[in-house]
Amino acid sequence: MNKDPFTIIIDTREQLPWEFGYHSTSHQKLDTGDYSIAGFEDVLAIERKRSVSEIANNLSESRFLDVLDRMSKIRYSFILLEFELNDVLEYPNNSDIPKKLWSKLRVSGNYILKRLVEIQMQYGIHIMLCGSIENARRTAVSIMKRVYEQQTNNI
Repeated sequence: MNKDPFTIIIDTREQLPWEFGYHSTSHQKLDTGDYSIAGFEDVLAIERKRSVSEIANNLSESRFLDVLDRMSKIRYSFILLEFELNDVLEYPNNSDIPKKLWSKLRVSGNYILKRLVEIQMQYGIHIMLCGSIENARRTAVSIMKRVYEQQTNNI
């Protein structure tokens, strides 16, 4: 397979990064997002969420609102979710949260869905429910290819 003409940037804080096989990668600190492409960090930001529990926790953090604000200023901003819509709607079922703690949860699946729609509308960030880690990784690569083509054709 031919290598893409760009290098994928993986944020140094990403603890379990996606594997990109034959794609060139570099680990660097990104100001926004978990993944981007070299030279286009100010144009592309991809944020990755592994579980509904992770996004549910993020929704109540002021730090996450700061991330959304920064992402809204980047032309191509995506949040790729490694789970399906049913996982959101059925939350906390099938989550890693012990059942004995469910009564203490402050968010429901309907609330998470509401906030995901609001984030897209308010911040202009694309949110994609990818269904799995592999689908999310493949989606990220496809996004990177399209952004690279778009940006290099406009130079």
